Order: sequence, then C-alpha cells, then structure tokens
Amino acid sequence: MIPGSVVRGRQNPLHLGFAKRLARARKSANLSGAALSLASGMAHNTCGDLESGERVPHLDTVEKLAQALGVSPCLLAYGIDFPCEPTLHPLHAGLPARLLEYRQKRQLSRRQLGALSATSDNFVQMTETGRTVPSIAKVEQLAKALHVSVCWLAFGLGSPDLPDTRRRRADSPPAPTP
Repeated sequence: MIPGSVVRGRQNPLHLGFAKRLARARKSANLSGAALSLASGMAHNTCGDLESGERVPHLDTVEKLAQALGVSPCLLAYGIDFPCEPTLHPLHAGLPARLLEYRQKRQLSRRQLGALSATSDNFVQMTETGRTVPSIAKVEQLAKALHVSVCWLAFGLGSPDLPDTRRRRADSPPAPTP
C-alpha cells in the first residue's frame, strides 16, 4: 500500500538521485570522499556532505566533481548521460545566455518565468546576468518552466528540445509518412 503522503502521477525531480550517483561514481573511481573533494579543489568534507544529501550542489560544483571523476556533468547532476569532452571553459558559463534566449523566445517576462518556475524575478535576473550560479534543483525548475532540456540549459549538452517521453503501444499502427 502506498502511504498517503506520496504524490502519485508526478515524476520525481531528476536531481534527487545526485547523492547516489556521486557515491557510485566516486566508488568506481576508487576515491575516498576527501580525495575527491581535494581533486575537485574543494574543502575535504564537501563530497561527504553532498553524498549524504545534506546539500544540493550548484552547477560549478557538479562540473568540478564530474571533471575529477571523468564523467559527464549531466550524468552526475540529472542521471542523463551525454558525451562530454573536458573543456578549458566551464560548460555552465553559457547558462545566462541560454536562459535569456529561451525566456525571450517564449515571450516571458522575468516575473512570469519566476512564477512559472517557483523561483523569483530577482533570481531569474541574477542568473541571466551571471551574478549567481544556481543549484541543480533551481536549473531543473527553470528548464521545466521553459520546456527545454535540463542538460542543455545547465551545461549546453544535447538539444534544447525535450525528448519525446510518450511510449508507442506495440499494437498501434505506424504513423503515416508524408
């Protein structure tokens, strides 16, 4: 029986599996939490805090950890594996431009996007101007409100278009060709 507090019919946010994905990647790299933290250029307890789920990381932190582990930052943050080559410039640095482009493309004001994403117009402005690096949770909220791929918005990986998640029934006829 499902407890009454469980919301049915709504997908959990993708970032919720971050702690487990980080622990799994760290273990497969044969690194301790302190060693990974230091290899990423962070305080020695950062990895432990993130693996315990006490903190939701910001995009720059995820990118540093992913680079030290040799995995895609999108795989670590959201569980979506996009091939990713190491770069000289941080991938998340393009977020402000991508966010502004798609907010304008969707003809939304900052206030409207803030309301749709359950953030604020001030948060949207600070993200678009690069004055803040958002957490993976906040980026997921923005991507959902804009109807774009979270990996594309966060790191510029893949296409901005959302994948078609609807499954075709096995007994349905093929779609007609134009």
